Amino acid sequence: MGKNRKGFTLLELAIVLVVIGLLIALVVRGVVLTRGARVKRVASDLRSIHTAVMIYYERNNAYPGDTDGDGLIDDNAQAWNDLASQNIAYQKPNPFGGTYDLGNDGTHNTITFTVDNTTTAQEIDNIIDDGDITTGALTFSGTTGTYIMD
Repeated sequence: MGKNRKGFTLLELAIVLVVIGLLIALVVRGVVLTRGARVKRVASDLRSIHTAVMIYYERNNAYPGDTDGDGLIDDNAQAWNDLASQNIAYQKPNPFGGTYDLGNDGTHNTITFTVDNTTTAQEIDNIIDDGDITTGALTFSGTTGTYIMD
């Protein structure tokens, strides 16, 4: 004679929990992979922008956006216009939001940008510079990075 069962067996509950666990693991892994790709893209973008600025300098004997001839980039918008006018580079968004801005720190030409947190800053510095976010060609103040182009 058949029993009138209500609810789930322990085995059914275990199978559901395993499936849910696997789905969560896949989602978390996807987020980690996406974040890693964005970190690598920022590192690549910084190198590409630096190269573009140096190509412009070689062609014109001046830096893009150097409006007063002192060897320093003074105007971010003009710098990107100068690069685009010669089909060297075009301004693109930073994968963590915002843009890459060309300028100077009073002594060196720089690229400034923002990231989402200091862990990301450390990962980018490990790829591009000396691994210390307070020293070297790439430094961070909070989540704002400054890359010195020398």
